[in-house]
Amino acid sequence: MKSGNPVNSRISRHNREMGRTPLNSPESVRQTVQRMLDAAGVAAPVTPALFRRIVTARRVRAELGGGDPAWVGRQVRLVEAEVISESSARYTASGLPDPVADAMRSLWLRALEAARGEFAAAQADASVSVAAAAAERDNASALVEMMRTELDDRQKQAREQDVRVAQQQAELVQLQQRLAGETDRALRAEAALDQALRASDEARRQHDGELAAVRERYAGLSKQLFAMTDGLRQSRAVAQPAVQPEMNALRLRLAQVSEPYQKPLRADAETDASARPTAPADQQNPAAR
Repeated sequence: MKSGNPVNSRISRHNREMGRTPLNSPESVRQTVQRMLDAAGVAAPVTPALFRRIVTARRVRAELGGGDPAWVGRQVRLVEAEVISESSARYTASGLPDPVADAMRSLWLRALEAARGEFAAAQADASVSVAAAAAERDNASALVEMMRTELDDRQKQAREQDVRVAQQQAELVQLQQRLAGETDRALRAEAALDQALRASDEARRQHDGELAAVRERYAGLSKQLFAMTDGLRQSRAVAQPAVQPEMNALRLRLAQVSEPYQKPLRADAETDASARPTAPADQQNPAAR
């Protein structure tokens, strides 16, 4: 909805013409531009291209710390015209006609601009080289840091390995001591075993000798016994025919002598058998009931 109050055209035009109140003076802008040119090392005539490559309204406003961009831009253009005019007047050739002087100055400025372009390109290449060198330096620094970290890790691992080696060496010393003790005991046991084996061999030899003597004696006694047995057998075979008649006579005489005694014994036995009572039939066969 539009307001009903009329707009004062004079006040509006005054506001447009005045703009915002500037925060800086033209002198401060001029000093800032001169500092920027001096910092860029400009000693030769200043051309518009060179001036605009070094000085911009945005850079000047940033150096001043603020201000109206339009006002700063206008002041920069004014300072540009002054600087280029002063530079052209300073490097004007004297004693030559104006057309020749202008042509020479124009040629010299173009050559100077070309040289400045080459210098800017070389400076850009140098900046790229510097950036590449800085990147390589950063990479080298990162590599050095990584190698340092890896070295620290390796040193830590080496220290841990040294600790493990020391522990293993201590265990090795203990094992060597135990091995020495076991070796000593084994040597003593081996010596005792050798002594026992020698004693056993000696006892075996003694036993074998005694056994051989016993066997030899047994063989002699066996031969003697066989000889005696054979002699007795032969003697019996020779004496038995001569003794047989006497033995037969003795058997007959024994029968004759024992006959009177055997008859009463047989009679008593028969009497006892007949006098023994006979058992009843029912007692003799109980299963018949």
